[in-house]
Amino acid sequence: MKRLALTLVALLLAAPAQADTLVDNVNGITLDKDGKVVRFTGMVIGTDGKVKQLLDRKDKRPERPDFKEDGKGRTLIPGMIDAHGHLMGLGLSLMLLDLSETRSLAEAQAAIKKYADENPELPWIIGRGWNQEKWGLGRFPTAADLDAVVPDRPVWLERVDGHAGWANSAAMTAAKITAATKAPEGGRIEMTDGKPAGVFVDAAVALIDSAKPKPLARDLDRAFLAAQQQLLAQGITAIADMGTTIQEWQAYRRAGDKHQLAIRILSYGGDIDNMALIAGPGPTPWLYDDKLRMVGVKLYLDGALGSRGAWLKAPYADAPGQKGLPLLTPAQLRNKMVRASMDKFQVAIHAIGDAANAEALDAITDLTADLPG
Repeated sequence: MKRLALTLVALLLAAPAQADTLVDNVNGITLDKDGKVVRFTGMVIGTDGKVKQLLDRKDKRPERPDFKEDGKGRTLIPGMIDAHGHLMGLGLSLMLLDLSETRSLAEAQAAIKKYADENPELPWIIGRGWNQEKWGLGRFPTAADLDAVVPDRPVWLERVDGHAGWANSAAMTAAKITAATKAPEGGRIEMTDGKPAGVFVDAAVALIDSAKPKPLARDLDRAFLAAQQQLLAQGITAIADMGTTIQEWQAYRRAGDKHQLAIRILSYGGDIDNMALIAGPGPTPWLYDDKLRMVGVKLYLDGALGSRGAWLKAPYADAPGQKGLPLLTPAQLRNKMVRASMDKFQVAIHAIGDAANAEALDAITDLTADLPG
């Protein structure tokens, strides 16, 4: 797939703004207006940055194009669209400690220690990507596992699914977490011998998040540019950003103001408050030459399977007392859906477990029945 990095939009971005460009010697594949596959070996990009002409092998090439790119037989396809992504989460993960490739707890501990040793100036060690299932650990990791390698600074690491976090003792102290701390509704604190064990699930993640340093505007700007470059390198030229906050939206706007917005972002606000704060009374128009628009809202009904937060009808096989965590009551879900639909916002519902999916379907059925005609 890395051979596909030569995408239409990537080339368009590279093409000079006021000159015809010939891209030749490619294995080109695209679709026409009727969805029929069209193959080509060359194309001409006009002075407006748009594809002016597709060329078959037998077609005559422009004699004197202003610029010419030899594709060297590589495959050329239209830019791909990611229908569900977390743009800023990707960018921040590229800047922080990444544990997604670790294959054991010991390997993760070594990576955490190495990162901490190489960054002595950081007040917190922050990262993500751990997965106890991939490690074959048979349990959640604990604060003691982190204390063994970083005892002197807070450590906070998001799980690979973003629905749980792993803290060391210093992080829990900074967040004032004690044995008496209660998990908020829709959250769970893993306990050992009556004390917090170091893993916080779904809504309980906020207990530590509230204590850790918040990224500054310049951090978000760097994260966005890093994510954008990563997506374009993989041939992804448009993304539905699911759960945009006001701070993230402002970063996208700053990139647009500086003419640095190269991908197309279709944004769904992170719950009703961000939706209303960003877009106001209805979906925004397309901004920055059709590069940025908010059209909907993202609602979370439950968590994820790996952290046992997905809301199930029956208990988890490896945790008989747990069925997951509903994050919204039926009334809350319906109220939020009605609020969004009244202003013509699209509604996207995160529902992983079978109980969550059943509740989402019931809510959609109920509200659809109330719509006119």
